[in-house]
Amino acid sequence: MESVSFVWSFFKMLAALAIVIAMMIGTAYVLKKYFYRSPETINGNPMINILSARYLGPKNSILLVDVLGQIMVLGVSTTQISTLGTISDPKALENFKNLRLQHKALPVSESFLRYKSLLRNIGQVRKGK
Repeated sequence: MESVSFVWSFFKMLAALAIVIAMMIGTAYVLKKYFYRSPETINGNPMINILSARYLGPKNSILLVDVLGQIMVLGVSTTQISTLGTISDPKALENFKNLRLQHKALPVSESFLRYKSLLRNIGQVRKGK
């Protein structure tokens, strides 16, 4: 008799846990759906893009930012953001756009396959020694 009540209690506990987890997932979905605002866009393109970031030290960095087609260099620290300059030379902007197209981020699956082949090559080199 004791084992039957233990099994029943175990299943009740699992059901309660499943309900709590479902409520947490549902709450996260609702919060994300109704309270998260996506960045403002014009014709599907975001108005502000962070193109590159270089970290100089703890909580200090330099950012290359595209704001409505104007490239700005910003210095960011814990207390302020400063404009270090803008890139307005048409030739430099064209070179930069070409670099961005060449180094476009790969989808996760392609990146994973690339790293997997690199690891395989490393393993073959070690076996050859």
